[in-house]
Amino acid sequence: MVLPDFLVIGAYKSGSTAIHDVLDAHPGVFVSAKGPSFFAFDEAPAIDRPLPSGAVRDWDSYRALFADAPEGSVRGEVSPEYLANPWSCDRIRARVPEARLVAILRNPVERAFSDYLMYVRDGLEQEDFGRALDEQEERRRAGTPTGYYVETGLYGRQLRPYFEAFPRERIQVHLFEDFAGDPDAVLERLFVFLGVDPELGEAPERAANVSGVPRNALVGAAVRGGRRVAPLLPQRARRRAKSALARGLDRPDLAPEHRRRLVEVYREDVAELERLLERPLGHWLDG
Repeated sequence: MVLPDFLVIGAYKSGSTAIHDVLDAHPGVFVSAKGPSFFAFDEAPAIDRPLPSGAVRDWDSYRALFADAPEGSVRGEVSPEYLANPWSCDRIRARVPEARLVAILRNPVERAFSDYLMYVRDGLEQEDFGRALDEQEERRRAGTPTGYYVETGLYGRQLRPYFEAFPRERIQVHLFEDFAGDPDAVLERLFVFLGVDPELGEAPERAANVSGVPRNALVGAAVRGGRRVAPLLPQRARRRAKSALARGLDRPDLAPEHRRRLVEVYREDVAELERLLERPLGHWLDG
């Protein structure tokens, strides 16, 4: 069977699109289209979370994603749903127990706000951020995609099962801030971890999947139209279109009261993540 050698398991709004594009450009790597999310729903007794766009539900269809991989290439895929969805870990262990796992994590406070701005950008979020935070539990119960701004950033809770189920040497975790500050260093570590030549890899030219508030109604309409058209475009054309639209987005500052609120929500989980990664992350809670 042709199966993936590695999985990038998340997190959402933490650079996974840029990582996918970098992997796709490496001649020694074969990646499927982003986000098949198969293991997040594989044999699940019920679907109680929003199904991501592009999700693959059938095992044969999932394996077919890698059928065209060149001989000798390292095969993989990028699905941030694997970190967010607690069903994923056991299914990955059952189906691809030898796979290497990669995560890239962003300050959860900033990640939550970026997630919110993405839905504002796409015309799917109408409330201000404070009200959206108030409604998170109600939205999750209703199965609304905008109900996971906070929950998706609980990385300590999400990563713990992976560290218990897989050897630590088969899990590599990066921070978004490190990737943004020195992408070449992060990518060298990543390519070595995957067993491909780091000299053949290239850092991304620009940010991908940028969040923000459309500057005017015309930009908003273009963004929403782009979401419908993007799956029909070749990947390179899709990246150029997204980059052009991103220039029409404004990014407001996170209000101090919302930052303080989220810092307290995440404080205990960040401490858990520090223990897992053996790395201080207190700067995430500053300010």
